[in-house]
Amino acid sequence: MTEFQDKRQPDQEPEEGRRARRPSRLGRFFRRFLGLIATLAVVLGVIAVALLQDGHYLDRVRRWLLYGESGQENAYAFAADPNNRFGQLGELLVVVSQNYIQLLQDDGTAYLAQQLQLSQPALDTGGGLAVAYDIGGENLSVFSRDRCLMTLEQEEGCGILSARLNSSGYLAVVAEKSGYKGAVSVYNDQQELVFTFNASSQFLMDAVVSEDCGSVLIAALSQEEGRFCTRMLTYRLDREDPEGEAVLADHLALDLGWLGSRYASVADDAMLLLDAQGAETARYTYGGAYLRQYTLEGDGFAALLLNRYQAGSVGRLVTVGEDGEELASLDVSQEVLDISAAGDYLAVLMGDGLVIYNRQLEEYGRLADAGYASRVLMSGDGSALVIGGSGAFRYLP
Repeated sequence: MTEFQDKRQPDQEPEEGRRARRPSRLGRFFRRFLGLIATLAVVLGVIAVALLQDGHYLDRVRRWLLYGESGQENAYAFAADPNNRFGQLGELLVVVSQNYIQLLQDDGTAYLAQQLQLSQPALDTGGGLAVAYDIGGENLSVFSRDRCLMTLEQEEGCGILSARLNSSGYLAVVAEKSGYKGAVSVYNDQQELVFTFNASSQFLMDAVVSEDCGSVLIAALSQEEGRFCTRMLTYRLDREDPEGEAVLADHLALDLGWLGSRYASVADDAMLLLDAQGAETARYTYGGAYLRQYTLEGDGFAALLLNRYQAGSVGRLVTVGEDGEELASLDVSQEVLDISAAGDYLAVLMGDGLVIYNRQLEEYGRLADAGYASRVLMSGDGSALVIGGSGAFRYLP
């Protein structure tokens, strides 16, 4: 009988067992992939913490991508004219004069230029569009970045009182109309007429389309018990009957706009916040101070420059939220040439330079020498267009 001996060492095991215990290539790849995901999660967490600590970080990145390094960048050139009106479409500077409209690039060339005939030029921008019109005149034109989209000519003797674009490009036009005391026409973002209101018993002053593009607020001059006031009418764009009507006693609206989700009406003694029916929900009174300048263009806040006296420059700069409450206040003792707001930022142009604040009036950027600038246009990315008599440049904080 033949005997067989197992000559393997006790600690040895079959080759098949060793292969079974080795990690497969798929397993090694899976572990490395999990490690990569964990590392990426840590990096994203660090970035998130940085963003929470500095809410303007993304704006800095955006400015760097659009314009390059910080400082004074880009030059826009145009003919000097005291009647010039200015606005922005993206990085383009819009200049409207009595004779033309130009959309200027930052190298000084005109991206678009067209002749106009405007005695008292006015300009408004919104929704990527610009509307140029003649206050009290009969001509109106709507432009995109590339071309003229619509021209409107009123019947002779029926002047245009106001033309306003909302953030979606809906346009409300208030004008005189034969046989009536005024008319409101609303055009959608395709320049199609979607609503008309003819007033037979009250003089119309202004109108704005709501930010959801569903209704229009109309301001009319009225008289109640021997006192002048503003009557606010709201209409759905798809209905003929009014949705709301409110009388604002002793309030003569100088300007209409939006503050967050509410309408805003600015007068010389107070700013009122209104609901969808035009009724007052909150107000900010000036406490006897004189309104010198204001802007409603901030993202959910307004800025008001209130002087202590009719003449002089001693006063306060305040920011107000959509609840009518003061957000911040800053004493001012020098001449303020212009203010402008966009996004979370407020630009204040003074004789000795430009300061950019956030809504809490905390300083964000400062330009010591603004040259001979007299206007400023704030951008939502934190940059500002500083405008002089015949040129402009973009300041990057």
